Amino acid sequence: MKKLALYTWTSFAAAIACAALLAAALALRFPCWEYLTVFALMGATLAAALFISARRRLMAAKAIVDSAVIRIQREDSMICVSCFGILLGAEAIRFNQDGIWLKSVEIGQGYISFGYGASGEEPQNIRLLYSRPDEAELAGIVECFRKETGVVPVIAGG
Repeated sequence: MKKLALYTWTSFAAAIACAALLAAALALRFPCWEYLTVFALMGATLAAALFISARRRLMAAKAIVDSAVIRIQREDSMICVSCFGILLGAEAIRFNQDGIWLKSVEIGQGYISFGYGASGEEPQNIRLLYSRPDEAELAGIVECFRKETGVVPVIAGG
């Protein structure tokens, strides 16, 4: 999540710097200011587009972390699973948004598996190593997925 925030603010700073360069080129009329204006405008547009994309990914990541049902701690990162998606380091796999739906959840003895994808398409699958919790916590996870997504997780293997 820190990487996403850093990327968001870096692209924001780049957009501001390009906009300042554009304003300076227009106001001060440097030698070859026409070329500088074009490049500053292109840079500002690209940086603004990157900022908007990064901000959208950061907001999705925050929604996943804030509503996490399962948190899996790894040596170098945390994996968060919610009814909105999965956050794997800086990568957010979203579902139940933008036409991507959670289709299946399977909780096994040493894993949790998710099937997701667009309606009418073959689902994509992701399997995470996960130590199954005790029965009370497992029942809470199953109920949360059932209530929030309509998908009832399958409990596999004893």
